[in-house]
Amino acid sequence: MEARLVGGVSSCSGRLEVAHGETWARVCDAHFDLRAARVICKQLDCGTVVSISEGAHFGEANRPVKYENHQCAGNETVLFHCPRSSQVDGTCTRKNGVSIVCSENTGFRLVDSSTECSGRVEIQLPGGWTGLCSSYWDLPDANVLCHQLGCGFAVSLLEGGHLEKGNGSGWRGKFHCNGSEPHLWHCPLTVLGTSQCLSESVAGVICSGKGKKNAGFLIPTPNH
Repeated sequence: MEARLVGGVSSCSGRLEVAHGETWARVCDAHFDLRAARVICKQLDCGTVVSISEGAHFGEANRPVKYENHQCAGNETVLFHCPRSSQVDGTCTRKNGVSIVCSENTGFRLVDSSTECSGRVEIQLPGGWTGLCSSYWDLPDANVLCHQLGCGFAVSLLEGGHLEKGNGSGWRGKFHCNGSEPHLWHCPLTVLGTSQCLSESVAGVICSGKGKKNAGFLIPTPNH
């Protein structure tokens, strides 16, 4: 079964469409979960799933919307390998198609600081940049981000009163980094979604700065 994401800024985000013979159809958002979305991102070589949205998040398309109950475990390589039931559901309209954002279409940055290597952590989502909630943010995660941004290693975490207030919303994800990965998306991830994130609970970090080495973590050097 062929699948694609359309309507986003790249082939790694957008409305999910699957091929039925020579016809492309959208997939109804009913019962489509993060495990199925994880398979789609993997199938499209787009990393891992960052978010899944219901409704016409990337606009409506003049295509039929199919109800398909994909029962994925999350470790399948293509959506076709997931058990599924297929039926016509009258409640599925063009406004009920599922949309997915994969990690290959997202970035990170540090903002609201006098230096480029410290500040509040933000992640790029389809609606723009949003804060990263600090519930599961720890020093190994921060160390990976600093290295990823070319800012050395993590010196300390910032939270609450040390940071400027964001827009109130935040992305919740639990990275399981050991600190040596070259990129946050190389860490195992548990996606918890987007919700209100109190300003006191926004993740932040102070990195050592450009060109600084880290003696505390073994960080691989990129091949040139």
